[in-house]
Amino acid sequence: MNEKCQVFTPNNYVEELLDSVGYKKGLYGKRILENSCGDGNILTVVVQRYIDDCKNNDFSDIQIREGLERDIYGVEIDAIQYKRCIKNLNEILKRNRIGNIRWNIINGDYLRWAETTQFQYVVGNPPYITYQELEKEEQSYVRANFNTCKKGKFDYCYAFIEKSIKCLDRDGRMAYLIPSSIYKTVFGELLRNYMKPYLQEIRDYTQEKVFDNALVKSSILILSKARKSDCLHYFDMTTHQEVDIPISSLAEKWFFSNDTIPGERRFGDYFQVSHVVATLLNEAYVLDMEKCTEDGDVYQCDGYRIEKAVVRETATPRSKRYRKKEKIIFPYMYENDKLVRYSEEQFFKQFPGTYGYLNQFRSKLDKRESDKSSLWFEYGRSQALAGLNRRKILVSTVITEKVPVYILGKEYIPYAGMYIVPKKDNKTYKLEDARAILKSDEFMQYVKRVGIHISGTSLRITSKDIENFKF
Repeated sequence: MNEKCQVFTPNNYVEELLDSVGYKKGLYGKRILENSCGDGNILTVVVQRYIDDCKNNDFSDIQIREGLERDIYGVEIDAIQYKRCIKNLNEILKRNRIGNIRWNIINGDYLRWAETTQFQYVVGNPPYITYQELEKEEQSYVRANFNTCKKGKFDYCYAFIEKSIKCLDRDGRMAYLIPSSIYKTVFGELLRNYMKPYLQEIRDYTQEKVFDNALVKSSILILSKARKSDCLHYFDMTTHQEVDIPISSLAEKWFFSNDTIPGERRFGDYFQVSHVVATLLNEAYVLDMEKCTEDGDVYQCDGYRIEKAVVRETATPRSKRYRKKEKIIFPYMYENDKLVRYSEEQFFKQFPGTYGYLNQFRSKLDKRESDKSSLWFEYGRSQALAGLNRRKILVSTVITEKVPVYILGKEYIPYAGMYIVPKKDNKTYKLEDARAILKSDEFMQYVKRVGIHISGTSLRITSKDIENFKF
């Protein structure tokens, strides 16, 4: 986990963080905390600003030393980075000809830190760690101790934000460099509701890579315990567009625009949007047809005879885009559009060649985190299979500039993206209507509002996002 915590803040963003909370002048006697301080690349700027401001106001060296010991706090969990931080801070003292002090920098876990001091400023770049990357023990601790993490697959930084808000004094302000996804992720809703009373400003880097090796898009979140305005000031740091948004208008997901998209009919009232099949081992089931040959009732693939009767057409948004020829082993069958499952004995007797082909992947198939009811030769997840044996639309979860939409026949079993079918009680709209809606300019504008920035101009959307679109 420590390696994930050691993505340090670029210098220009350090300056932006401190400027955004007004950490510029009148700093003597005002406490500041950096709670994941690493080697001190933020704290060194804090200390230099503090010293400069004190000297401009004619404080003595003794007063400056006393102030630094009293007003500057830091926490770092990694012992090596902690030592580097102390060394770097001492270099600042030496450069300014100020004697050594006893730094109030803690080598420990901020989330378990019992300090009760309240701060006028909290700044930082909390660790970007997903729920899946946390150890089980840490997942349990965070879930038990932080209200914003009680439900779902929270990110580690949610807990840092919650605790930092609690650390703020009555007039306190905080600025965090955080993933922009926080404003729209499903599991971030508790955090968003928690932050609302203090929400002041967001400086969003929508198309910039703040960190060289990270795909995540970042923003500076500014919160204030003494907020006076009922509006959030949103500033897109890439396009330089800014807007004031009533905080009361921020709902389940936060949209940073006052524009409204007309429409009264909810897409999800007429169409069902679902995720496609999850084999959990595509290499075992997806056949590259450029490497296979037809031989009567079988396909010859890698020396195995795979029966055509157990193979279906397949597609992904990527394969459609690049016209890649693939098929998929489908270890099930449909009778009257209802899914029928084979026993292992039935599957072996009817499809011995395919059974042998899949058996070469047996060790990997057995290691999947599959549904408890799934047999080893079946897909890892089966929930999407019931509604797939119909004409359907295939769309991607990632949208770049335009929305690719593909209509697939009922024989297709897609394994990436999302699929859309009319609801059974929908007598008004057909698949072709859905395609027209999804390819409209209005839907693309909606995607730009609701989507989560991932890289460049690419946005990630969910099935719920599509269902909630009004046309």
